[in-house]
Parts: sequence; structure tokens; C-alpha cells
Amino acid sequence: MTHPKYVLSGKQIVISTTLALLALATAAQEYPSKPITLVVPFPPGGSTDVQARLVAKGLQEQLRATVIVDNKAGASGAIGTKYVAKADADGYTLLFGSTSSLAAEPVLNEKAGFDPLKDFAMVSLSTDLPWLLVVECQKGPKDVAKLIEAAKARPGALNYSSVGYGSASNLVGEMFNQSANIKAAHIPYKGEAPAITGLIGGEVEYTFVSPVAMPHIVSKRICPLAVTGNSRLALLPEVPTFNELGLKNMNFNVWYGIVAPAKTPAKILQTLERASINVVKTPEFAKSVAALGISGVGTSGAAFAKRLEADQAAIRALSKTARLKE
Repeated sequence: MTHPKYVLSGKQIVISTTLALLALATAAQEYPSKPITLVVPFPPGGSTDVQARLVAKGLQEQLRATVIVDNKAGASGAIGTKYVAKADADGYTLLFGSTSSLAAEPVLNEKAGFDPLKDFAMVSLSTDLPWLLVVECQKGPKDVAKLIEAAKARPGALNYSSVGYGSASNLVGEMFNQSANIKAAHIPYKGEAPAITGLIGGEVEYTFVSPVAMPHIVSKRICPLAVTGNSRLALLPEVPTFNELGLKNMNFNVWYGIVAPAKTPAKILQTLERASINVVKTPEFAKSVAALGISGVGTSGAAFAKRLEADQAAIRALSKTARLKE
């Protein structure tokens, strides 16, 4: 039997609940009042990390608070992603997610351990970058038409490299196979640098890289034949889009954005969304990402969620006809 002194009266329950709600409201109004951690689910130095640090710097200025970048790499981004999903929903632990970690991983890995649309609240889509179809400059074909012609002449004989099964470069590689109606074998490598080395060394005939690989293009070690997206890349205005070449299903760009744990208070999400959008609008940020061939986006959380859903649907459909797992 419960002792009377341990039983809360209706009045006490109301008071306790009211105090808890007031505490949450006060925290939201004072946000941020301590350092914010932006988790990057990949190692330092990569494309995701570089962009996250630019975003973190901008958020510090917008929010007038310290923003710390914390790399928690492993398991194709799942380790860092799950860490944030289980963090307190107070706006002080955020994730800099990507197409690979938020769209592809939970679709292709049944044991990913998280559902991005249930476990997170989308804050803002920060950046968007295209993929370049590249070949070795000396021996590779001079345009996409010749590459497709060679692939059709020898079905299954040509190879393309990626940074691993289920990676964005694997996804776009299989999209190209389907759009061009060709059969090319997928050779996974452990990272973009080895994948490019394999191309230069003649182990594969082509690969897909992000604009971050521009130094290899400038040095004429690899040559771009086409770019995904709806417009040409400012850094490479002479390179046509796949759309221009008649390959209409090659608009798959990679995105990066900020998400918070689900149940983060709406007022905090609004503060973060507004700050994130303002970061992308600053000339300093725009100049920094443009130098990398990346476009600043700055969407609402709702628009981010729609983009995520659309890409998950596309990846799910692709996985039914292409091998995206080991």
C-alpha cells in the first residue's frame, strides 16, 4: 500500500507540470546559453568536415555562441548519427548530416538503428554539390557519347569506381548505368583518393567525383565529361550537364544539412533554422563554398524534410534494380 505522504495531490501534479513547462519555455527563450556541439559522422579533413566547419563558424557569428565540431566517424556515418538521435533534445547537440548518412544508410542498411524522419527534426539544408563523370585524360573517351558507345560495344567489360557500396558515388554510378542503358561493373574503393588513383592507373574506365577533386582536374590527371544537376558548374563552365546530353535522370546532387534530435522545442528549431539560413546568405560563406564548387542552399526545415523523403524514395527504387550492398 502506498503511504499517503508519497501520493501527489492533483494540485501538486499541476504545479509540477507547470514548472516543467515553464523551465522548457525559459530554456528556449534563453537559447543558446552554452556551447553547441555540431557532430560530423565522418573523419576530419573530408568534404563533410570542411563544410561543417564553415557552417559552424557562421553559426557562431549568428547565434553569438561557441559551436564545437565533433567528429564521430564510423559505420558509414551511423555512429555519429545515432549519437545525436539519442542526445538531449535541447538544441545543444546537432548533426551535420548528408545524403549518404541520412538518406542512403537507413534505406540500404536494415540495422542502421535510426529513422531520420522519426528520430530527427530537420533544421536547414545547407549545401548542395553535383557529381562529375570523369575519365583518365590520356586514354579515356573524349565525351559521354563515346563512353556509352564503348560500354555498349562490350557489355559488362567496362568498370567504374566508387568510394564503397551504398555511397553517393555508387548511387550516381548506377543511375548512369540505367540512364545510358549500359552495363558497367562497379569496383568499390575505400575512399575517393583510392578511387581516383584506380582510374588514373587504368584499373577502371571512369568514376564520379565531387568538385572537391578539382586539383586532379586542374592538373589534367582526370578529365570531366559531364556534371549532374540542372546547371553547369561555375568552376567548369565548358562541361555540359547530363540533361543537355539527353540523360534526363541524372539530377542526383549530394546535400548536407543540419538536423536536431526529435522533440527539440519548436522555438529552438526556429532560432536554428533562421541562423542557418542567414549563414548561407553571407558573402563570406558563399565565397568559401563556391571555391570548392559547392552551392549554398539555406532551406527551411520543412523543405529539407521533403528533399530527404524524395531522395530516400529514389534510392529505394534504385536498390530494387541495382546492387547497392556488399
